[in-house]
Amino acid sequence: MRVVLRADAGVQQGTGHVMRCLTLAEELVVRGHEVHLMTAPIAIPWLRSAVANAGLTVHQCVADDIAYDAIAALAPDWLVVDSYQISAEEISRINAEVRVFAIVDGDERSIEATLYLDQNLGAEEVHGARPNASRFLCGSDYSLVRRAVLDARRPMPWNWKHTIPSTLCFMGGTDPSGRVIAVAEALSKISDMISLTIVAPEQHHERLMGLGMPMLQVVPPTPDLPVLLSQSDLVISAAGTSAWDICTLGIPAVFVAVVDNQIASLRGIIERDLALGVDLISEGDEALGTIGTAVSVMFADTVLRERLSRSSLATFDGHGATRVVIALEETFRVGVANSLVSHFEENEETHTC
Repeated sequence: MRVVLRADAGVQQGTGHVMRCLTLAEELVVRGHEVHLMTAPIAIPWLRSAVANAGLTVHQCVADDIAYDAIAALAPDWLVVDSYQISAEEISRINAEVRVFAIVDGDERSIEATLYLDQNLGAEEVHGARPNASRFLCGSDYSLVRRAVLDARRPMPWNWKHTIPSTLCFMGGTDPSGRVIAVAEALSKISDMISLTIVAPEQHHERLMGLGMPMLQVVPPTPDLPVLLSQSDLVISAAGTSAWDICTLGIPAVFVAVVDNQIASLRGIIERDLALGVDLISEGDEALGTIGTAVSVMFADTVLRERLSRSSLATFDGHGATRVVIALEETFRVGVANSLVSHFEENEETHTC
């Protein structure tokens, strides 16, 4: 199959859409498919490097535009669209000519697509009653997790690797509002308990280092995040796309909702007993103090850590990307077979006439 991935990234928009597409591309390439990425120019150095190293054919286009003509010229078997900004009307229009696989997060915006992916926990219940429910790939079984994450799994991740727990904190690949600073300030109150590595954009480094925490390391965002995760005893993370990587690893975690579209993910995580959570959107900055409390509880309670880790490992097996690609392959094969049947039937009718 020839597959075109359409996603953009930016400081305000974040990096999750493109990173999800790169994860899907990894599996498509392994299974022998031709993959193209259609994206606006990427100004984020580490993400630009990740795209360059992914072995894809990259085409530049205008941000938040479907790039109809450029996609049509490639004549793909599938168009994968991962975007909140590209209009539902544009995506639906191109689906009339190209099979569209729409990656959505809870709300498909009335997009007309051939298949949909909703990785949110509980998506099965959300979409199960819809007339087109069979076209949805839902929940943790289909979460897009890189192979590097599976490679980083370790036995019994609830047991500390270090005498002083090694704690990793990050609030997204761009964090334009600087929420990581507020989270770090909350953690500074328990800084004598933890060895802390913070992954943050470089514009936040000076303020973070100025907190004067004794065991603090600050590093820029990196596509090699699974390596940092594998070395950590505890993770404090925004409840975005990286949450499923962390759950797949089973590392004890405290997730924080820092933007509106993370509230549903955080709620699903807490309801399924996968991690502890703090909702800064619904509860406001008053909830910042509970982050340190949650970390302290994790440090003190081995039974809690093991329960959460086992729940995460049982929920996320890390093979979602493979299942997604298999679904694309099977839908493509059925479509080709149906087209051939229609072609032969038309020819037979013409011959009879």
